[in-house]
Amino acid sequence: MTTRSVHPAAWPAHGQVGYLQIPSRDLRTSGDFYAGVFGWSVDPDHGSFSAPGLIGQFSTELAPAADDRGTVVWICADTLGQTLQRVADRGGAVRGRPWLDGGERWLAEIDDPAGNRIGIVVPARAGRSQTLLAVRDVEASSRWYQQLLALTSDHGGPEYERLLADGVLVLQLHRVDVPHHHGPVADADRDLGNGVLVWFGEVSDFDGVVTRAEELGADAVRPVHRNPPEGQGNGPGHREIWLRDPDGFTVVVASPDGEAFEPA
Repeated sequence: MTTRSVHPAAWPAHGQVGYLQIPSRDLRTSGDFYAGVFGWSVDPDHGSFSAPGLIGQFSTELAPAADDRGTVVWICADTLGQTLQRVADRGGAVRGRPWLDGGERWLAEIDDPAGNRIGIVVPARAGRSQTLLAVRDVEASSRWYQQLLALTSDHGGPEYERLLADGVLVLQLHRVDVPHHHGPVADADRDLGNGVLVWFGEVSDFDGVVTRAEELGADAVRPVHRNPPEGQGNGPGHREIWLRDPDGFTVVVASPDGEAFEPA
């Protein structure tokens, strides 16, 4: 196979890996895998690819490096679970459970469709809020939140939903009367939403949210207002709107801190 003349935007620094050849049994299968899992840009006709800080080519003339033979290439990823699922969905195989390395990174080993052993590195992150709401109609609530906040579905279905913002899980929805393996998530005979505020902060498209809330006919518990009120200093210096969702939960949407800054 002839290697195409492809050059990175800037010549790699001395000692940096700048070009990589990956053994392949089928160029399109390999290209689809690395594009789908890691987002690489691939030319399926020639087998060439570009990745952050790296270019290279898939080659059917090289034998796959499998069964602990040869050098293992470790590729960085943003998320652990989603990346491993993409590996499985695109014909790869995950070799055992991931492990935490020094409290700083998660490591996992996989096989790509050609059988090459590849390592995946994901940064370890501190715990983050992943709010779960018990709702009466998961699909209706999912549509409401997707339209209001431009969230995307990561699961779907009548019993459970995951909603993402920029690929990050920000809200889970669970049907109140379905226990699953973990038991009920709420008492279905009691009112939902009392005393719970679902807060979405740092929302850049705040004005768009206000418009979509009107289109949804959402009940505004508190209309658009500044926090703190005008003339009381800056504090967070943002705007808020408080809404009622279909199950009675109070949903607070806030613009980025400082968006309503008051100059001295």
